[in-house]
Amino acid sequence: MSIWIMVIVSVLLVCACWTDLRHMQIPNTLTLLFAGSGVMYHLLFHGINGFGWALVGVLSGFIPLYIMHRFGGIGGGDVKWFGAFGAWVGPALTFQLLLFSILFAGGIASVLLMLRLPGLRTLGRRMKWPWGKHPITGGKGVQFPFMLAVAPGFMILLGKG
Repeated sequence: MSIWIMVIVSVLLVCACWTDLRHMQIPNTLTLLFAGSGVMYHLLFHGINGFGWALVGVLSGFIPLYIMHRFGGIGGGDVKWFGAFGAWVGPALTFQLLLFSILFAGGIASVLLMLRLPGLRTLGRRMKWPWGKHPITGGKGVQFPFMLAVAPGFMILLGKG
């Protein structure tokens, strides 16, 4: 990944994290702007092959997350964000980030479940939870911004390259 593409997708991540952590949503304008510019960049600098590669990247981010979204696992903004990410970095890095993000999300969910254990429940009750139902008392339907899991996955991806 070139330094410029790394900077661009880092800006995409920071913007998405900011809005997801504050409002539990990622704006369509952000994802559409980045997805469109990624496809156009690859078309202009790499021709029709680059255009096809970017479209495959979009689909490799969009389709798996759309399936997760249909099962209620994530929000629609995350789906579009991964499509935009795929437009810039292609399918291989998109799949890697998806894998890392799902692993981190599972870890976060495990910690939230452990906070319900009798010995940790007091600690869990003291924890502020700005994203809807509190993990200790909320029961089913507790949510957290998926970007909490994407950000550390992205850091690992950067460390590999």
